[in-house]
Amino acid sequence: MPLFTYQCISCDSSFETLVLNQKEAEQVACPKCDGKDLVKAFSLPSAYNAEPQTNCRGDGPPCGSSMCGRNR
Repeated sequence: MPLFTYQCISCDSSFETLVLNQKEAEQVACPKCDGKDLVKAFSLPSAYNAEPQTNCRGDGPPCGSSMCGRNR
């Protein structure tokens, strides 16, 4: 899904919105002030923002893998 992050110049708020095509991109407005003076911000896919997962003790593979001994 093409989810974009915008920064509003008028009220300095940031927001994310789904933009499917160029026509929709031209109609994006700030949900806080309805401003159209926006800057598209750089954002990474959520996989890059996620915290690394470890097991219950923090020293091995993620829980759920049956490797830490608590999910047997």
